[in-house]
Amino acid sequence: MNSIKPLPLATVKLSTLALAIFSSTAFAQPYEITLSQLQQDEADIIASAPEGLQLVQDAIRTLDNEIVEAIRVNESNNPANVKRVESIVSESAWNEIFPERDEKYTYLNFLKAIGKYPAFCGTYTDGRDSEAICRKSLATMFAHFTQETGGHNPHSANPEWKQGLYYLREVGWEEGTSGGYGICSPDTWQAQAYPCGTFSDGSYKSYFGRGSKQLSYNYNYGPFSQSIYGNVEKLLNEPELVADTWLNLASAVFFYLYPQPPKPSMLHVIDGTWQPNAQDLANGLVSGFGVTTQIINGGVECGGSSEHIQSQNRIGYYRNFAQYLGVPIADNEVLGCANMKQFDDGGAGALSIYWEQDWGWSSETPSGETYKCQLKSYQRPHTAFIEGDYRKCVEEYFDVVVIDDTEGAAPRANAGVDISLISNNDIVTLDGRASIAPSSDTLSYLWQSVGGELIVESAEQAVASVIIPAVDVQTQYRFVLTVSNQDGESSSDEMVVTANPESENVAPILTLQGSDTVASGQNSTFTLHVQDSDDSEFVITWSNDRDAVMAIADDERSMILTAPKVDADQTLNVRVNVIDGGHNSVDTAKTITVKAESSGVITWDSETIYTEGDQVIYNGITYTAKWWTKGDIPGHSDVWQAEESGVISEWSSTKAYNGGDKVIRKGVSYQAKWWTKGDAPESVDSPWIKI
Repeated sequence: MNSIKPLPLATVKLSTLALAIFSSTAFAQPYEITLSQLQQDEADIIASAPEGLQLVQDAIRTLDNEIVEAIRVNESNNPANVKRVESIVSESAWNEIFPERDEKYTYLNFLKAIGKYPAFCGTYTDGRDSEAICRKSLATMFAHFTQETGGHNPHSANPEWKQGLYYLREVGWEEGTSGGYGICSPDTWQAQAYPCGTFSDGSYKSYFGRGSKQLSYNYNYGPFSQSIYGNVEKLLNEPELVADTWLNLASAVFFYLYPQPPKPSMLHVIDGTWQPNAQDLANGLVSGFGVTTQIINGGVECGGSSEHIQSQNRIGYYRNFAQYLGVPIADNEVLGCANMKQFDDGGAGALSIYWEQDWGWSSETPSGETYKCQLKSYQRPHTAFIEGDYRKCVEEYFDVVVIDDTEGAAPRANAGVDISLISNNDIVTLDGRASIAPSSDTLSYLWQSVGGELIVESAEQAVASVIIPAVDVQTQYRFVLTVSNQDGESSSDEMVVTANPESENVAPILTLQGSDTVASGQNSTFTLHVQDSDDSEFVITWSNDRDAVMAIADDERSMILTAPKVDADQTLNVRVNVIDGGHNSVDTAKTITVKAESSGVITWDSETIYTEGDQVIYNGITYTAKWWTKGDIPGHSDVWQAEESGVISEWSSTKAYNGGDKVIRKGVSYQAKWWTKGDAPESVDSPWIKI
């Protein structure tokens, strides 16, 4: 046997840093975290999120499928929103406005689709006109799915606006066709979150357009399945249900209600919940039918110097449906989307709904990691709308062992955070959904007003509401939530609503001064001037939408911003919120351009005239003008020649392509066989090949 000689001491001595790395990796143990702690972390994060997250959660709530399946035409027990729709669109009216529809688009299926989502044509209790919003929502949705599924037959006896719902499945596709419209590779996050179903031979199922929305791709079928069935697998394995059942119309309602940050939902556009901020207004994004087209298909139909033909179709259909349903169209309502830029992270719709790793540092854990996730607006596999997704996020990004300490434990009530408001008979939502209990528990809820001062609506639901009256002096109203399980175990929690009297205090006037541009990585100073005859002390909050570093002065009246380093010109929004002694809250904002340290190429602007040889940057790609142009979007017009950058642009129906040109269409890459213009890459016998 060979003997092993010990190494010299100097050889085995490790530096402190090396020892730390060696010990923390070679012998690292998974971090143990309790399920109750995970649930509490999630509840705390959601509670601290902006109000918009709660408003969306309220809008996308669903009824149990058993209740939906029990819906019948003119049934007295139908849900309230279904009854409202029946009073506006009867079965005979349905037959009249959709005479060429596929037989699977029945009136009963329409009612079930509405019933699944109570917020569609729901009741507003804050003074908004519920019926008017319902009528406008129907006209909007009908117009869009007539464009998506209409016959578009100029020789039909019926006008085009009455040719909606003609197509049930995308033209050229049929059940049994494999391998279409799916990102199914197991190494992609889309396939991990929304795994493609397979046929008996192992080939992937296809997620081509089905139903009134022409729902496409596995990453859209999965969330829709989660909304309908509580899991993503059902429709990924049985995508044909989106065509053959009431889901063929529910898909359009689903898409109407769900936001796609930074886009708001169409519902929140129509009912006025979404209000464009300064960034939206700068991008031409204003309330009206036109911005709903931007939400649906803005990348293709919007942003040009003139109205796209498809957008013109939608406008015409909307006008006809609005007239039929008694929806007034204001003279100043923007119906088209020409010259509208796309939504971006600086807009009011840039809601953070996706769970992402929290890269912060914690002094309370051995490794310094947070073992938490945070909410972001960019798309990730896990969302705040799906129960259990927060845990999945933590388990994906951290080496943890989750210990279920909730089994056998009593439920833990959480009545939410205290609220302070200036009361004028406002409706306040009481939200107990952050209450914690074992997954096997069946919970009941009871909200009570302490002292019985106020009447709580839906008091036996997790989410209740109460009207807070106008007051002359500051008044506190206390509410207790009691949560009980099937074994009679219960717990209670209290929240307080502080009602403040309306103040005659005049809101401050704000002026934000600073440069309109700043060089990449450089500093720029902004100064806030506050005019207020009533107050001299304020709560001032500075923020920006690019996570840029800000150094705020002690008096909070000025701020030095360090611009992020960028490769192409980008916009950055600086915002300031000021609250005075009368609880008046006022915002001001300033949009600045962060100029790249580049070759001097400028970002394309729709109002600028360009001549032959001029270069611009658009969506990170450099383009050169072939001749005089104004308003023609790079990548969507023949006037612009893109530099080779490895980036493939979206296909545009208005642009001519030569053989060998590459495009992306609905997430799939194609290459042109020969010259083509207007031929959709996925269409039958198209001059494109998939690459």
